[in-house]
Amino acid sequence: MIIKFHNIELETSDDSFRPTLISEECALNVEFANKKVLDLGCGIGPLAIYFSKNGASKVDACDIYDKHLDLTRLNAQRNNVIVKTFKSNLFENVSSKYDLICCDVSGVSKNIAEVTGWFPNEVPKADETGSNLIKKVISRSPSYISENGCLVICTTSFSDIEEIESTMESYFSNRSKILKKEVPFSKRLLQNLDMLNKNMYVKKNDKYFWIFTMYKLAN
Repeated sequence: MIIKFHNIELETSDDSFRPTLISEECALNVEFANKKVLDLGCGIGPLAIYFSKNGASKVDACDIYDKHLDLTRLNAQRNNVIVKTFKSNLFENVSSKYDLICCDVSGVSKNIAEVTGWFPNEVPKADETGSNLIKKVISRSPSYISENGCLVICTTSFSDIEEIESTMESYFSNRSKILKKEVPFSKRLLQNLDMLNKNMYVKKNDKYFWIFTMYKLAN
């Protein structure tokens, strides 16, 4: 199955995580030109390939799911770019430092992930708070960021934003929001509205939206 990601053709499958709106916005709003980049939790490789194709000096990509790594290699070859891939549970097997670490791990609480169908069974999901994976990345990333480098990470309103921002304050002296965007609810979310806390969404003119925010963190 072939899909398009910013005019890049990618092969995917029913048992892999497909690029999302968040991935698309990361590609457009992250400064990666001439930088050594790590795509942490690369999925099928959309960001890694986009970065490599559009001016990054070097791109590494890691994921915990073998199917994702296989598809990333295939998609890199399809698009004639060089992306170094390796298996890693977050930073477990990362040994280098990077100018940019870009990470789009799940920021969706477990119960929401289960009803939306956004994540295939084999793809790691966040806990009940939706924040545990993001907090792990934030706390461990300073060891893998080069001087003047940064971490770009995304959150959703389906996670504990206060806990995540508190973790950011503990590990990074410079923090900024690159992007904040309201996203209309899917049919599945609308069907499960009763299981959502009111702080997980905004309602405007009888329409419901969840929010994703992209942060840039540096020291």
